[in-house]
Amino acid sequence: MKVRGLIQSSGTRELTAEADDAQAARALIEEQVPEGFDLLQVHNAMPRGGRVIATGVIRESAVREVEAEGADYAAASAALRAQVPPDHRLLTIVVDA
Repeated sequence: MKVRGLIQSSGTRELTAEADDAQAARALIEEQVPEGFDLLQVHNAMPRGGRVIATGVIRESAVREVEAEGADYAAASAALRAQVPPDHRLLTIVVDA
């Protein structure tokens, strides 16, 4: 049996921005997101002084396909999972007909 899966990096990076309000801070974060990355979340903090400090978390959006074979689904799935690097996550498993 042959299976295919999609994997994606699980590593994240942080971006920061400071502005007068939360909306402007988020806009500054969004401007910093490089091509090929997704913005996962934005957290705003307002320490003393009245300025908003936004912290954004981004992750690479690219996915990569991997394939594996085994005698049955359990073996093929295990072989596929063994190919996933420690800094990646397995998004899907599909049986290749």
